[in-house]
Amino acid sequence: MIGKVMIFSLGVVIGVAGLSTFQLRKVTVEPVVASGQLEQSLDQLADAVREAGIFVRDHTWFGSEEEQAEAYRHIVRALINSLESRALAEPDFPLFVSLNHFNKLGMDNSDQRYRIALFQGDGVYRVWGTRGSTRRLDFAVYGLDSMAPMVDTLSTDDLEAAADGSFEVWIGGEPREGNWLRTEPGLQRLLVRQIHSDWESELPGEVHIDRIDSGRPRYPPFSAEIMADRLTAATNFFAEEVRLWPELSRTRIAGLVPANTLLAPRDTGSEGGLAGRLMSGGHYELEDDEALILTSWPSSARYQGIQLGHHWWESLDYANRQTSLTADQAYLSSDGAYHFVVSATDPAVPNWLDTEGFSRGVILMRYDGLETAKIPEAQHPTATLVKLSDLRASLPVDEPTVSPQERANQLAARRRQVQRRENF
Repeated sequence: MIGKVMIFSLGVVIGVAGLSTFQLRKVTVEPVVASGQLEQSLDQLADAVREAGIFVRDHTWFGSEEEQAEAYRHIVRALINSLESRALAEPDFPLFVSLNHFNKLGMDNSDQRYRIALFQGDGVYRVWGTRGSTRRLDFAVYGLDSMAPMVDTLSTDDLEAAADGSFEVWIGGEPREGNWLRTEPGLQRLLVRQIHSDWESELPGEVHIDRIDSGRPRYPPFSAEIMADRLTAATNFFAEEVRLWPELSRTRIAGLVPANTLLAPRDTGSEGGLAGRLMSGGHYELEDDEALILTSWPSSARYQGIQLGHHWWESLDYANRQTSLTADQAYLSSDGAYHFVVSATDPAVPNWLDTEGFSRGVILMRYDGLETAKIPEAQHPTATLVKLSDLRASLPVDEPTVSPQERANQLAARRRQVQRRENF
């Protein structure tokens, strides 16, 4: 493989010096101008889909058969997401939509249940529901752009809930005590993250949203012009989204970090991530006879997880394959560390991360609710590339062996847990 870095006995982590000032340039696509004409707006959307096909076929990630198939699924998911959030949304009468198995984008977290609503920044909204038993429940207001910085956030640690788990969160209007989030003018995006660490025992609660201010308009009439304008908005959003995420993977990960290495953990709140969350990222390139050992340590984080994705910047299948693990799910070795093994074939170790046959892909690690702002450098995660034949010699001598039946049981449990989480 071109540009491959071979590391056999040395654990590697790349610092962020020199990278902290790098910013992904916004993907610019010539926007479609709203015409108010239904036929023209639908034709423009169809043109955008065709152009998306040209884009992915010319992209560096359009390599193996698996990557080509995912490229087209990436287009479909971006289209579903754009239609739901732009063509069908009613910001004055918002309803939450899900980011899930069908429409996932943006390297979605396999441990999170996402709920998203667009709303008008000059309105006042009441978000209500029940806490559930998830490890964390976090609310964040963003601008409309997927890479927009956070406007305001309400974290699990600050959320006030009643004894029965019910809660109310107020968005916009005059500041108030308790659960309140400020807004900015124009369309805004509310993202609710329900984070599962112990998949078996943690279940999400309910979350709903209503506009409550006296300035709320009557339910808007529907017309050809309104639908045409919404199709235009969906077209422009789709054209950006389908390009944004693979370009982020190319420029922010593969273009700056050598394969089979990891960045030091850093706060990505200013780049659209969750405020207070530390993330470590990298990418792998493996031959069939190789494995990548990712070593991390227990931390003070209330939630700690690792996952794999492909370079179209979406999670691998976490319901039917073991492509992610949390600290609650992972095996802690006798040396006090977690040793995650990335490989195409099952090496019969507890913390195997299945590549699904992708010879190259993305690695993300998340730390939420840390007691300190940083992770000590000695506990930064590391990556070590080994031959599969040498894997056992590179792990603690008492590392358990997972039988085929035990693995099958794990996978059956994962599927059941995701079904319960999303009510699939």
